[in-house]
Amino acid sequence: MRRLVAFVVLAYALSWAWWVPMVLTGTVVEPGQGWPTHLPGLLGPAIAAVIVTAATERGPGLRGLWSRVTRWRVPIRWYVLVIATLLLAAIPFALGTDLGIGDALAYSGAPAIGVSVVVYVVLVNGFGEEIGWRGYLADGLMHRHSEIVTALVVWLVWAGWHLPLFWIVDSFRDFGVAGSIGWFVGLGFGSVVLTWMYRSAQRSILIVALWHSAFNLATATRASAGVAAAVASTAVMVGGILVALRRHARDRPAISS
Repeated sequence: MRRLVAFVVLAYALSWAWWVPMVLTGTVVEPGQGWPTHLPGLLGPAIAAVIVTAATERGPGLRGLWSRVTRWRVPIRWYVLVIATLLLAAIPFALGTDLGIGDALAYSGAPAIGVSVVVYVVLVNGFGEEIGWRGYLADGLMHRHSEIVTALVVWLVWAGWHLPLFWIVDSFRDFGVAGSIGWFVGLGFGSVVLTWMYRSAQRSILIVALWHSAFNLATATRASAGVAAAVASTAVMVGGILVALRRHARDRPAISS
């Protein structure tokens, strides 16, 4: 358990070391703005996972972590789920809005580099978070706790880690009290879905990183604000409820030692 605590402390320290100075200088990040950017801070959980794994498990642990990062041989349904989530980003265009493709690729903190922004988001946002939150923290907790308990613990840690972004990222700043509560609740359902996905997809960090990125591209660009974000968020909440209702062995570890 001490290694998991060390991971959380280090993940916060690495990410907040980038974000807190931005808060103190009043920096605000907007969609399509490549600099200043909060995105390097998203790498904190991944870097922390690698450092703690190297310090506590050395070579075998790092090889195990890397094998989960690159675990692509999973049932095709997981890739279908990723693609279906990404397609939600097309909702504004289906509704006949006057938005352009540039709006769908305008991601907070990412430069205007066209379709290449998708790769950037997957690497920095997807893997940056998921190597840590699911690949290390959830993976460690599931050896002792049920899937639901694991998801709830990760949710609280994950939510607190985002705190500086409410002063930095334009979309977070616009939430208000009601929006912030909705975001917090939605993140809880997201934690349940991602934990279920991680365990069910053979502990593949690749799959959860791709899905996380697809969800963000469907909800956090200039084009997706509004209907697309509402549809995607509602789908995740419904999915989280269904996952929770189907878990009967909540008092047993989700991964056998």
